[in-house]
Amino acid sequence: AKTGDNMNNYRVAIFDFDGTLCKSDEAIITDIKTTFEHFKKTPPSDTHLKTVMENGLGMHDSLKLLNPELMTISNSKIEEWLAVYRNYSKKNPRPMYENAASVVESLAAENIKIIIASNNTEKNIEKALKECKIYKHIDLILGISDQYPLKPHPDIFNHHILPKYAAFPVDSFLMIGDTATDLQFAQNIGIDSCWAKYGIGNSDDCDALIPNYTIANITDVLPIVLGTKSHIK
Repeated sequence: AKTGDNMNNYRVAIFDFDGTLCKSDEAIITDIKTTFEHFKKTPPSDTHLKTVMENGLGMHDSLKLLNPELMTISNSKIEEWLAVYRNYSKKNPRPMYENAASVVESLAAENIKIIIASNNTEKNIEKALKECKIYKHIDLILGISDQYPLKPHPDIFNHHILPKYAAFPVDSFLMIGDTATDLQFAQNIGIDSCWAKYGIGNSDDCDALIPNYTIANITDVLPIVLGTKSHIK
């Protein structure tokens, strides 16, 4: 039963990273274009880039969609492109959304477990979180790994989140993300979803997945999770 100040009784908030906590779209576009130029290929248009990015795929699949030549060549060549992209991405700052750090601090202060499940690398995520001094509030970071497939596949939840949080009922988890990949992930694992409409996701695709909540600003997640206790620290 939902009781007390927090009528939703959420105890674990699973956040996507890019487009949800981190405003990384401009940096990603720049780094992809620079990667194409590195390999002496014509960079994709901004429209094509945004269309691919709004799917919320990992960079491996995104590069293949942006450069069809990569569909037919060896995996080692794609890894070469990924290495160049990641090298550029290390140097190009990815700012957090305004108030993202305050939201994380407010949730942590109320003992909400905070997980990041992202199709980005854990190193990139850790770096950004440490720069804005909220790394200590994050309970678990799950990025790209050989150990599990990317979202929206349920394995990351079933084998790497659920066992660590076995004491929490499934209805106490909330997925917050900006793309259809995040919302589909929530559906696949049977938890509530919150669509971060301010991110880069395709509106029609996200609407079609009927998220439990829609937020226009990162701060809007606080009343959903904390109920009457919601406030910015």
